[in-house]
Amino acid sequence: MFFHMYRNFVEEKLGSRYVESRRMDLAKSYEESSPATPVFFILSPGVDPLEDIETLAKPLICFWCKDHSTLGFTIASGRFHNFSLGQGQEMVAEEALEKAARHGHWVLQVSNIHLVAKWLGTLEKLLEQYSEESHPDFHVFISAELAPTPEEHIIPQGILQNSIKITSEPPTGMLANLHAALYSFDQDTLELCTREREFKSILFSLCYFHACVAGRLKFGPQGWNGRYPLGARDLAVCITVLCSYLETHTKV
Repeated sequence: MFFHMYRNFVEEKLGSRYVESRRMDLAKSYEESSPATPVFFILSPGVDPLEDIETLAKPLICFWCKDHSTLGFTIASGRFHNFSLGQGQEMVAEEALEKAARHGHWVLQVSNIHLVAKWLGTLEKLLEQYSEESHPDFHVFISAELAPTPEEHIIPQGILQNSIKITSEPPTGMLANLHAALYSFDQDTLELCTREREFKSILFSLCYFHACVAGRLKFGPQGWNGRYPLGARDLAVCITVLCSYLETHTKV
């Protein structure tokens, strides 16, 4: 009740743009980052920055190449490392950091560092070391969940101070959820299928359905019996299946 009162007050006095959810501008944060300045994602439930990082990395241009080809920071090209920490992945992370810093043209994501509290001191030292002894194209993307209380905060101060912090909360409301779903697709996705009219129509329906499902999460067990963080990657899989179905079936 009080939340809606505050929201209405801010919207009335300052304008709707101060209460509407906006898609984070990761490209701008990337421009401000460097080998010495990682990008740190403070995650809310249901938020996964991996797809945004992959979308950002793919079209980056190699300006020192004669043909200005793309650098192709993708997992398939071996220029992008993505893994979640825990279950003995610390050594894998250290090896990937060393390799990425040495060769450049690598983008590394270290996920869920809140799960490896004892290793965070090592990570802090490695980031400090590679900030001075690395290829200029070396970038680090880190993510961790928000600590429930100040007492449970375990991220070293050095990592936080040297990083660009990004917080991204799930959109609230049907309209915000629908916008978030639609904004997760670029023009290339819209032109992915040869049956453009059917594809765009069903894509919008899937986005609308996704927004409804995501919106019910805020009602807890009254919305869904089990809490599943339906995210953009789930929606992307649906769109891939849709495109495949339309291309192989003449009748819808």
